[in-house]
Amino acid sequence: MIGTVVRAAGDDPSWWPAWDLWGDAFLVALLFGASLPLLGVVLVLRQQMFVAAAVGQATAFAIAVALQCGLHAHAGGTVPLVAGLAAAVATSILVLRAMSARASTIEARNAWLFLAGGSGAMVVVASSPHGMQEVQRLMLSSLVYAGPGDVLGAGLGLGVVVLLAWTLPRRLAAWAIDPGTAAAHGIDVRAMDVMIGTCLGLVVGHAMAATGLAFTFGSMVLPVLCARELAGSLRGVCLWAPAIGASSALAGMMLGNRFDLPPGQAAVCVAAAAGPVLRCLRLRRSVQ
Repeated sequence: MIGTVVRAAGDDPSWWPAWDLWGDAFLVALLFGASLPLLGVVLVLRQQMFVAAAVGQATAFAIAVALQCGLHAHAGGTVPLVAGLAAAVATSILVLRAMSARASTIEARNAWLFLAGGSGAMVVVASSPHGMQEVQRLMLSSLVYAGPGDVLGAGLGLGVVVLLAWTLPRRLAAWAIDPGTAAAHGIDVRAMDVMIGTCLGLVVGHAMAATGLAFTFGSMVLPVLCARELAGSLRGVCLWAPAIGASSALAGMMLGNRFDLPPGQAAVCVAAAAGPVLRCLRLRRSVQ
C-alpha cells in the first residue's frame, strides 16, 4: 500500500502521492481509468458487461501458465505479458463473434470462461508460492507494481481507443447496438468483431497484468453506469465515462496515500459509491 511505504520512508502522509515513488502507478491509473470506460461503453450497449471479467480471467490463466513454466519471474515480465495479451485478444474476438452471431449461450460461455480461467490460474500455480502470490495480485489488484513500460502501454491503448471512437463513431454505434442491422447497412461485422476484439483484448490484457482484475473490471463498468445517470445521449456517455474513470483513479490514489488503503480497490469503491448518489440526484431532479 502507498501509505505504508511513505510512512516507512519517514515522510508525513499527505493527500498527494510522492511522484518519485508512485509516478508510474499514478499515470497508469489515470490512463487506464480513461481508456477502459470507453471500451466499457461498447459492452454496455451489447448488454454483455461480464465479458470484461471473462477476458480478465483468461489473461490471468495464460499468465499463470507462463509463470509455472518458469518463463519469467513475475506477471509483468515480457513472456507472461505476451501470453496474457494473446489469450485476451483470442478470447475477446471469439466472444464478440459469438455475440454478433446472437449465440444463445453467450452468458453461459462468459461464466465458464470466468470460472475456468480464475480457478485454473490458481490450480496451475498451486505448487509455486511465488506464482501463487503473483496470481493473487492479479485477482485482487495492485497499482504499486506499475512501471514505465506499463505507462507506455496504457498511453498507446488510450490513443488507439480514442482514435477508433473519433474516426468510426457511427459504425461503432451501429455495430454495438445491433450487428444484424449494421450488416444490412453494409458494415462488415466480422471485420469489426476482429478489430474491436483485438483492441479490447490488448487494453484489457495489459490492464489486467498491470493493475489486476478488480481495477480493470471496475473501471470498465462503473464509470459507464455513472455516466448514464449524467448524460442523456450516447455521445454524452462517451464523454462522461472516461472523465469519471480518470477521476475515480485519481481519488483512489489520493485516498490510498492518505489513509494507507489499496489504491485500486479505493478507486473502484469511489466509482461504486458515485453510482447510487448520481442515481438519487437524477431521480430527485425528475420528481421536481
